[in-house]
Amino acid sequence: MAPKNIPDMADSGKSWHDKVLEADDLWAQVGRLLATQSVTLPQTPRRPDVRMIVNNVSGNDISFRNPGDHSNSKPEHIPATGDKTAAMIMVKGQTLDEQYKNAETLFKKYDLGTQGLSAKFIADMAQGKLDDLVDEAYGPAPFEAQTEKLVDVAWTDANGATSTITPQKGQSAAFGARAATKETVFIAQFHIYVKGTGTTAELVESEGMAIAVSEDWQTKKETTRPIVASVAKTYYGDHFDTIPVANVHPDGIVKAIDLKNGTVIRRAPPAPHKKSANGPRR
Repeated sequence: MAPKNIPDMADSGKSWHDKVLEADDLWAQVGRLLATQSVTLPQTPRRPDVRMIVNNVSGNDISFRNPGDHSNSKPEHIPATGDKTAAMIMVKGQTLDEQYKNAETLFKKYDLGTQGLSAKFIADMAQGKLDDLVDEAYGPAPFEAQTEKLVDVAWTDANGATSTITPQKGQSAAFGARAATKETVFIAQFHIYVKGTGTTAELVESEGMAIAVSEDWQTKKETTRPIVASVAKTYYGDHFDTIPVANVHPDGIVKAIDLKNGTVIRRAPPAPHKKSANGPRR
């Protein structure tokens, strides 16, 4: 039975509609607030992932399907000659330590440092034997240039645990992590209060929704991507607590943006409603 004074939508043939806010609109509002003070949104370091760069030294061109299938089943083609003869391998793992361990397992098992992109490695990947270790494999990429991007990385997660990643390099393969990149992201916190009988209204506890903003390198068009807090913490680690926070009214109006550097920009309150000098219209 539906609660008193609340219509039973199911019985009336209608359905409930959840409130959906557009992240693009929230970002546009944040941008307008920032513009009032001529400031930009501070960027947040994002955790790098462990990757492998494996050179094709077989003497023959190699083709394979990316296990991540981000190329819509189009084969990846790695030539044996030219400026780009390496495959990029992204390894699985919830943490950097897990990724590093999986990369080390592959490196040693297939002697990648010497053998490079071997027929055995490609065959096992194609047969699904590496599904627990390999997330993506794609290319071609320049071996030396990509290897040089691997650096010593110390990353602290949201729980305070630090992972130290040191690159390992062989003649025909290398693995490690790049330096953390910085990403435009803010957290939308929705200010909803609940008031009991004769009580003070209490703010609903929530870590909000992280909204990452990306820019297409060719068109410069911006797109937004909402990320739930539990996942955002894995992306940004202990930097999560320094992500700028936008306070959002339940109607979707951004009331303020806290840049977490001592600066809070507030939206001007709406002008008070002026009563007509001639009184209300009839």
